[in-house]
Amino acid sequence: MTRIPALARMTRRIGQLMAAIGRQRDANVTLIASVTLIPTMFGLGFCIDYARAQMLQSRIAAVADAAALTGTDMLYIQQTADVAKAASTQIFTSQVASYNSFSYNSSTQLIVTVSNQGGLNLGRTVTVTWGGQSANMFSGILGANSLAISGSSVAYATQAPNMNFFLVMDKSPSMLLPTTATGIAAVKASTSDGCAFACHQQFPGSNYVKDVNGKFVFIDQNFYTSGNANAGVYYLIDKNNKLYNSSGTQMGTNVTSSSTTSYTTLSYKDMSSKSQTLPGFYADGYWLTHNYTKVYPAGSAIDLRISDEALAAKELIPYAQGQATLNSVTYKLQFFSYDWTHPSASSPVTQHSTMTNVATLTSASVPALDSNVDWWYQNSQPTSSTNNNDQATETKNMLTSMNTVMPAPGSGLTANSPQEVMLLITDGVTDENTSGRVNREFSATDLAACTTIKNRGIKIAILYTEYSSAVLVGDSWSQSNVAPYLPNVLPALQSCASAANDGSPLVYTVQSDQSISTALQTLFQLTIANSHLIG
Repeated sequence: MTRIPALARMTRRIGQLMAAIGRQRDANVTLIASVTLIPTMFGLGFCIDYARAQMLQSRIAAVADAAALTGTDMLYIQQTADVAKAASTQIFTSQVASYNSFSYNSSTQLIVTVSNQGGLNLGRTVTVTWGGQSANMFSGILGANSLAISGSSVAYATQAPNMNFFLVMDKSPSMLLPTTATGIAAVKASTSDGCAFACHQQFPGSNYVKDVNGKFVFIDQNFYTSGNANAGVYYLIDKNNKLYNSSGTQMGTNVTSSSTTSYTTLSYKDMSSKSQTLPGFYADGYWLTHNYTKVYPAGSAIDLRISDEALAAKELIPYAQGQATLNSVTYKLQFFSYDWTHPSASSPVTQHSTMTNVATLTSASVPALDSNVDWWYQNSQPTSSTNNNDQATETKNMLTSMNTVMPAPGSGLTANSPQEVMLLITDGVTDENTSGRVNREFSATDLAACTTIKNRGIKIAILYTEYSSAVLVGDSWSQSNVAPYLPNVLPALQSCASAANDGSPLVYTVQSDQSISTALQTLFQLTIANSHLIG
């Protein structure tokens, strides 16, 4: 483009020179001018042909750019490499047909390559390499009928693939932990043993729940029976063994208690000194967290990680819907939870739904984990006839079970060939029996199960709800058997997870007082941002 003004100036100067020569009357000048005029004119003609070739090359290069971009645009990046190649080729051949001065051999001088790089975080590269001839107007007299021109254009783009997400939520007893430091402190201060976990046990041992006045809480045996007259009824016992209803009205004295395998019975003298009995259970930490403001009116409600876990799943739905629309892809979601293998089950995993397009999901699709936790018989015993030694977080069995549930992943090119991702929410501490009890970070056996899943091309992304040693203060067994290994938890989770774009593991940590919902959405975004077409 910059040569045209220079060529015009050259032509003008040659014209001026010829005019000056024409005004000369000297025979020698005329002779010399006649001899030099012919090669000068040929030189001028070649300059014009060269300038035309340069202009044509720029125009064909623009066509090649358009052809390369076609193979990476929103329409064709979701198609196969062959379809994209055909589209790019068609764009080039159809547009260059209008340039009569350009000739080329489409079989040998047009090469279109479409490369879909394998692995994570890469996309599609389309290269259009071309060559041909620009027809000359003047140089053909000397046998130079054309000038060779060529070029190459490269376009690169990424596109979020269609993906299926298997959301696996930890519902083991360790997830019955308040989500805030204030909540943890409140639970510890309100239980006689200072336990931070909201353990759900029919017989909580000596870990009694106290109200604001230091009275122990006793719940009616039908407290959790919906529709029963005594549903939601509880009582209070003071240090002098006097019995009160929940309103603070005294009901009796001389309270004693005895237990069967079914419930605890309070025996007392009513206000008429008649002997009475009251079947029920001493309130546990789970009851406290769900009824805290009833016994501490000036306090605030206490949320548990298990309830915020389900809330995060609910709030993920509209976020995923928005991302699917933004990326013009289909995301599907299926809900699972896990803890331990119940006597009637074959694995610790519970499937709560089928794989469903997020576009049709609502908050009602998310399981109510908090209201469906096991009501254990007592410590170490889920039921009066079952003793699992508190081994209620079977990580290896969960991973093995999920590996059988998740199908082989596709390329992500279409909704019928989605990539597969397991989103795991966990506090990272396992308690299981894999050739002996393991109650610490993911073991080598667990990590081998992670590798088996990843080797199938399925991604693992983990939301780590940090397990803090502060919650174990006062629990001598946990201080000796769990606390020393907590520094190993995050590195083990990082070993289990898949790699992100920069090589870092797809693990996101959420601590007490931080939002699990925000953290899950961030992990979701990290996962789809580091996923590109691989087929």
